[in-house]
Amino acid sequence: MINRLLGDLQVNPSRLSLEWVSAAEAPRYVRLIRSFTDRLRELGPLGSSEDLDVEHLMVKFKAVKMALEGKRLRMVIARQAKYMKEGDRYREIPSDHKLQADFNKTLAAETASQELLLYVQEKPRSVEELAGLLNLSSDDVIASFKKLEKKKLVDSDRLVVS
Repeated sequence: MINRLLGDLQVNPSRLSLEWVSAAEAPRYVRLIRSFTDRLRELGPLGSSEDLDVEHLMVKFKAVKMALEGKRLRMVIARQAKYMKEGDRYREIPSDHKLQADFNKTLAAETASQELLLYVQEKPRSVEELAGLLNLSSDDVIASFKKLEKKKLVDSDRLVVS
């Protein structure tokens, strides 16, 4: 999942490594750390080899973190766990593909919503500016903003409509 998230953020997945090493494998541990460190040196600072704006990337990371910690994704995961454990009394259990698609859709929507929130908390922004930053249509920006406003997470003066 983390590799997929990094891909969504356009961050080179080589910046992450997960290896299982026993305490008895000290030479292997040293090789893995050296290899990973060399790979990171080759890639350079975060965002440089990916040609990404680091400030924008940090907002995206924070938005993903907020989305993953949020109520909506926990509800999706809980619903999926329930399906796996006991099924659904009224309809067929969704396939793994449908469950994954539901999770991905919710994660994308929540991430975009959190990213929008972070940008407008920083300063008032225009719909067009937010659409460019979030890679969304102006209509989607307005709809997301209205949802945040309804939840009383943002005031209407944070969105500049031209």
